[in-house]
Order: sequence, then structure tokens, then C-alpha cells
Amino acid sequence: MYLIVGAFVIVLLTLIYKWSVAKYNTFTERNIPHETPKPWIGNLSFGDIFGSAPTLQRQIGQHEQFRGSKIYGLYFLRDPMFVVRDVEMIKTVGVKEFDHFMNHMSIKEIETPFSKSLVQLKDREWKEMRNILTPTFTGSKMRSMYELINVCSEVGVQYIEGEIKSNGGNSIELEMKDYFTRFTNDVIASAAFGFKVNSFEDKNNQFFKIGQIVTKITTSAVVKSLLFMMLPKLMKALNVSIMDDKNINYFKSLVYDAMKYRVENKIIRPDMIHLLMEAQRKDDDGEKKFSDDDLLAQCLLFFFAGFETVSVCLCFLTYELCINPEVQAKLYEEIQSVEEQLEGKPLDYDTLVHMKYLDMVVSEALRKWPPAPRTDRHCNADIDLRDENNDTVLSVKKGDTLFIPIIGLHYDPENFPDPTEFRPERFSDENKHEIKPFTYLPFGVGPRNCIGNRMALMEVKSIVYHLMLKFKLLPAQKTVKDMMSNIKGITMVPKEKFWIKYETRETKVNSA
Repeated sequence: MYLIVGAFVIVLLTLIYKWSVAKYNTFTERNIPHETPKPWIGNLSFGDIFGSAPTLQRQIGQHEQFRGSKIYGLYFLRDPMFVVRDVEMIKTVGVKEFDHFMNHMSIKEIETPFSKSLVQLKDREWKEMRNILTPTFTGSKMRSMYELINVCSEVGVQYIEGEIKSNGGNSIELEMKDYFTRFTNDVIASAAFGFKVNSFEDKNNQFFKIGQIVTKITTSAVVKSLLFMMLPKLMKALNVSIMDDKNINYFKSLVYDAMKYRVENKIIRPDMIHLLMEAQRKDDDGEKKFSDDDLLAQCLLFFFAGFETVSVCLCFLTYELCINPEVQAKLYEEIQSVEEQLEGKPLDYDTLVHMKYLDMVVSEALRKWPPAPRTDRHCNADIDLRDENNDTVLSVKKGDTLFIPIIGLHYDPENFPDPTEFRPERFSDENKHEIKPFTYLPFGVGPRNCIGNRMALMEVKSIVYHLMLKFKLLPAQKTVKDMMSNIKGITMVPKEKFWIKYETRETKVNSA
């Protein structure tokens, strides 16, 4: 009996092992350079998966390791991913042959309200939704929304002023991930969902608490995601859910109740729900251009993107300012100059977006710390990727997934000399022409780039302007010395968090 059980276990383990490595001959067969994969995890490490290894450093190292290759291979668990390192081929994938690479990779077995969002839609459905939503993010629409964001910025500054005053000094040390998450939470509540909340005063408000829950990457969520990637049909059959329906229903009620109230009371508020309701209006046939569920999905997308991505971007930006005092001083000079031009009037959208050095600083922060270290494209029809000599480098097959290594490109010294230095002058009018096309991709590439980048930039610039006007940013006792090695796992947050000292500026700007 024991022999039979033992034999069965051995056979089972052998089958599982063979299944886990079944795709590991892909790159060898297609003559693509790659590292030797490990069973189950491929070219990942357990440290990458569970947050104990410096993942960004690893991605930059891989980009350097395969410097002589236009494309290299990476086994993501069991699945082969073709990493496109060559800039011209990135242009081909992202723009020239976009119809072959229109979609992101996805797991069709995962169905959530988020599945109808722009980032998840595919083919014709994506194209139609993108065309409908694009007018929502024009400069004029952002200008109408600016005041909502600017008010949140002013509230954020007032909070720091109050904390300094209550401490009885002229400075305070703050953990910026918590601070900026509260700021972006309030921006999303006001600019996307249509109601006001002050997360600095009401620290445990429901909107903030649920936002923290749904955006937190837990070990359980990581394990579920990995199992969905490896065993999608089984996970669907077991009815395993990635998202908590209770929390999603909270957002659903917010959106639907707001829509109903506005229609019944003929209320217009220049926020995202209003813009989406405008975009949704019936076409010539009397049909809505998209359903209420579609509208909810876009609100959820803006929530997830704004809650985490923008807050992390602000953390890195203020970190760079505090450890680069000469950059901070130059930015403050520009802000003082703008204040003099305003002559006591409040900062407006057009003035903000035309601040050149602020734009350079934000651009450089996005280079060093891109919101997404890489992006992907899924091939929907066979095509050959060719080099400058018209030789085939890779025959891409339908179903293949390609990675574009954004952080690798941003840290490649051939693209950006001395890439670890924070140098806003790279993006000056005199120098930005030297940046090679398709080497700077903070918001993605081609028609499928981030549709909300204008809103994100407006949000970032608004709060940075107000913070810099009032405070000098200095390293705190707990400020991380080596940020890159402190970022581990799949999140863009260092283990030691983002600590910065805020000191009230002595120089008063004359606004008379």
C-alpha cells in the first residue's frame, strides 16, 4: 500500500514539475537570449514575489545584462515574456504596428467591475471607449477641474502649518506616503466622485479607509494573483475573487447615487462624474454611448490610478527635492517669480502649466521613478519584428506577450548620461531635443498611453507649488539614504517609507 501511495506521489510530483517547466524551451527554440529559469517561478525570485528583493535594481540590471540584444527573454512564472530593448522596435510595437499590439495582457477568467475600465478593455471596445473618453481630458476640461484640486492642495498645506504651530517650533518631520495618500484621497473624492472630504482632519473617514483596503497589496492578494496566472480556470471554477465585493459596492453606491441626485436636481459640478455623464449622453439613435457599469469602471480606474500612483510620484518628487537643495532653491526662485507676477491673485491653471522649471523637475522625477517600471503589449496576429537592416529579429506569434522595460530605458546611460543623478536640465528647452524618442516613457507608449496624464501632472504640480511656497524641504532623521535598494517587491514604496522634514520658510513673498 505504501509503495502504491509513494509511486502515485512521485508520478504526481513529476507531472507537476513537467507542467511547471513545459514552456521553458520557448526562448531556446526561438533563439532569444535569456537567463536559465527555475521551476514554477521562472526568472523571478521569491524575494521579488514576496517583497524582500530590490526589484527595480534587478530590472535595471537585466537591461544592462542584455545590452547587446535587441530583445531578450524573461520567464514570468511559467509564461515567456519577450522584453523589447531596442528603441526602434519599441516604436514599431507601440505605434507603427499598433493594430498588432493593441491590447494589454490580461486573464479573462478574472471578472470584476474593473474589467470594463479603459486599461482592461480590448480591440474595438477599447478603441470606442478611448475615443469617447479622450475629449474628457482636454486642457479646457482640466482647467475647469483645476479649482477642485487646488483647494485640496491648500488644505494639505494648512495641515502642515497647523502641525508645526501645535508643536511650538518652525519644523516638523512627516511620513510622506501617508500624507500624500490623504491628499490624493481627497482629490479623488472631490474631483472624481463629487463630494468633499478632509482626510487630514477626519483621519478615519470611510472613503479613506476603504481606499486603503482596496489598494493595499497583501500577501493573500499576491498569492491569489499568482494562482490566477498559473491556474486561471481552476480559480474561476472555485469562485475565488480578487476584489472584495463589499468595498466595490461602496464605490458603486457613491457613483450611482451621485448620478441620480444630479439628474433629479439638475446639478452640474466640474468633476469626473460630470464629465463622464457628459460623454455618456445618448447618441443620435437615442442610446447611451456606454452603460452605467462602464462609467463606474472608469471611476474605479481613476481611483486606483490616482490613489496610489500619484501619491507615490509625489513621494519620490519631494524626496528628490529634499536631497537636492540646489534644485529646490532654483524651483523656489521660479515660484517666487510667479507669485510676483500674480500680484496677490490665486494661482490659476494656465500659470501652473506654463512653469518651465517646475515641469522640468516633475519630468526628471518621472524619469528616475516612473509610475510603472514596465508596460506590456499582447500580440493579436503574427508579425515579424525587423531591425534596421530588415533582418528578422523575432517572429512574434499571436498570443505572445511583450514587455517594454521603462525603468531600464530611463536608467540606460546611452539614453540619459549619469542616470542616477537628479538633473532637471535634461528637460530644458536647450537640452530636451537630445532625448531620443521612445526612451522616455513615464506614461506609456503610443495610442495606449495613460489617458489621465494631464490630470495627474496638474495634481502633482499644484501641491508641489503650494508646499514649496511655504516650506523648505530637508532630510529627516529617518530619510532613506539609498532609495533604490530600499524598494523591494512589487510596490514602489521603500521599506523605511518616505520621511521628510518641513521647515517654515522665513522669506515672505510680497504679494502686495
